[in-house]
Amino acid sequence: MQAIRYLITSLSPLLFSSNTGDPNMVSTLDYIPGTHLKGLFANEYIRRRGLGAEAHKDETFYRWFLRGELKITNAYIVQKKYEKVYRLLPIPQSIQKEKGKNDTAYDLLLHGEEFDIQTTGIVGYGRLSDKILHKKSVKKSLNFHHARDRKRGVSKEGQIFNYESIDEGQIFEGLIIGKSNDLKEFTLTIPNGIYYLGRSRNNQYGKIRFEIVSQESEDFTSEINIEQKPEENVVLTLLSDTIIYNENGYSTTNIEDMEKELKCKIKRAFIKQTEQEGFISVWRLKTPSEVCFKAGSCFLLENTDMEKLMELQKRGIGMKTHEGFGRFVIGWQNEEQLKVVEEKDEEKISKPEQPMSEKVNELIKTIIKEQIKNKIQTEAIKNAEEFKNIPSKSLLAKLESSVREGSFKNLIENLKNTARENLERCQNKETDLLDFLRNFSINQKEMTKIIKENGMEKLCKEISYESDNDEDFRRELEKIYLMTFLSNMRKKAKQEGEK
Repeated sequence: MQAIRYLITSLSPLLFSSNTGDPNMVSTLDYIPGTHLKGLFANEYIRRRGLGAEAHKDETFYRWFLRGELKITNAYIVQKKYEKVYRLLPIPQSIQKEKGKNDTAYDLLLHGEEFDIQTTGIVGYGRLSDKILHKKSVKKSLNFHHARDRKRGVSKEGQIFNYESIDEGQIFEGLIIGKSNDLKEFTLTIPNGIYYLGRSRNNQYGKIRFEIVSQESEDFTSEINIEQKPEENVVLTLLSDTIIYNENGYSTTNIEDMEKELKCKIKRAFIKQTEQEGFISVWRLKTPSEVCFKAGSCFLLENTDMEKLMELQKRGIGMKTHEGFGRFVIGWQNEEQLKVVEEKDEEKISKPEQPMSEKVNELIKTIIKEQIKNKIQTEAIKNAEEFKNIPSKSLLAKLESSVREGSFKNLIENLKNTARENLERCQNKETDLLDFLRNFSINQKEMTKIIKENGMEKLCKEISYESDNDEDFRRELEKIYLMTFLSNMRKKAKQEGEK
């Protein structure tokens, strides 16, 4: 197989929808999905060849976009250093920072059971080099919009929703993998230039510059150049979300089904689960939601057939590999301890000479609060995924309603025996759902932590905003968390009921 490399520069904010559970919030993925790029390239091919509704009869179109002979990977953020461009990749789930030390990380997949240092996960993208994890995050912003009255064509007064988007001016890199002749024809058919991608392209979102930077296609073995060493234990790291079907035809994140796909034994694993759904513009309908292994999930393998694994590494594993799913690398992780280096783009920001007005201060405070809300919602969604044996939709809806009405604490302390037992049966690795909800609270330290982690500490000081003293906002965050948490639990209960 051969591959060519492409770059995408965001010329305006970009939005690739991601579920948050909040009807007034549209969040974005922090990478450019291969599914969106496949749609862009397919539409451009149809337009340039004048195929119209008969596109499926074109042999090349059929092979590239329907049979999937062109594999289009996700585009991830790049790091520019010393005039070189490095494509960063999702940080493995097993690489975690030592609590209280932001510059020290351990790969728990490579440590034994005797390892007892407290650690926390690392969010973002990175590259591993000489015992160093070079880490970088994608810059995102929140944009406020009025809801529209579609019949009257005007804004609905008092109804606001938020768009989270990838900031403009960032560069992402990916690969297109296929046969040499197909890649050559692709570069002649889809030229470099300005295109529109993602959601809300008719507004101020979605403008990109697409550029193929490879002079010619190169032999492809892996997305990371690693000298492969045959070993008894091999580490496999997922570079994109991966969809595996079980024997009944349902998507799954069971380790046993992954072992069947890889045809080897998994000794140890660090995994996270996520869900993916697409959109078919011709039908104007979403595709069914698929549960999948999240990018960054990693596995320690034994009894491997390296030759077969190397072949799978080229093609990808699971379903929809031509849309960027199922990419993985073998042997990327090989150091037990790493130094973490935060890579940041240089920014030249000049402080205004005049003091900011009260209106500007209030606007900045609103933006800070929206960032905190977004982080709280993300945490709620993540925590909801960790619980098993989900209670009934009706019980979850009743709890959600009590949060909305302000009677949650009273309800949770006066549950009937049946409801209490259902909540106690629902558990994560640490507690049951009843105790989790009964003891839940958001303290001021958590708000301060979010502000620090998102680099807003100086901004808060500039506008004299002290989150420690904002008790009303703390209570609002608790309500947002519980509403998001219970809404996602209810969605999960519905999905489990449909299976």
